[in-house]
Amino acid sequence: RIGGLKLELEELRSNVVGAQLGSAAVRTSLIAGAIGLAIVIVFMIAVYWIPGVASSIALCIYTVLVVLLLNGFDVTLTLSGIAGIILSIGMAVDANVIIYARIREEISAGRSVRNAILAGFQKAFSAILDGNVTTLIAAGILYFMGTGTIRGFSITLALGIVLSMISALLISRMLISALYGVGFKDEKFFGRQKERKIV
Repeated sequence: RIGGLKLELEELRSNVVGAQLGSAAVRTSLIAGAIGLAIVIVFMIAVYWIPGVASSIALCIYTVLVVLLLNGFDVTLTLSGIAGIILSIGMAVDANVIIYARIREEISAGRSVRNAILAGFQKAFSAILDGNVTTLIAAGILYFMGTGTIRGFSITLALGIVLSMISALLISRMLISALYGVGFKDEKFFGRQKERKIV
């Protein structure tokens, strides 16, 4: 008390926080994640049409795989863990956008749809790999240097990124090939890269 001011504290307000706050926060975060995923699916289908349908199915499969693996490894889902999952969903969408933009460029260059799909995945691979590997390195640093919730975030982020690569490079590819095989072979279903005007 040496040097302390001679003041008396007066209580203005007090709140009692119950255990239900954490569960409510997790529930609202999951709802927000589901709404975000639905908006992304609508956007991908509206912009990319058939590839968007393939990526939407792949994203749903990806989300189910993440939940199953988290349950299998008995990982406690915290707010930071949910943030890691949502971020990795964004990475998966980003990978799909890169692939489909490449496919459109190849169609605009005069390739057939089949060859454009093959070239699109092949040319997008290095960019997707580089982006995901750097994020995995960051997740590893967070895990070894961080504690508590930071570690939970890094675990879900790393798991999500590995699964997002599988989703974008394997599942999406199989789905697009399947849709192409059942009759969606016209380039109008895949779009064409718009020519940029040079000003």
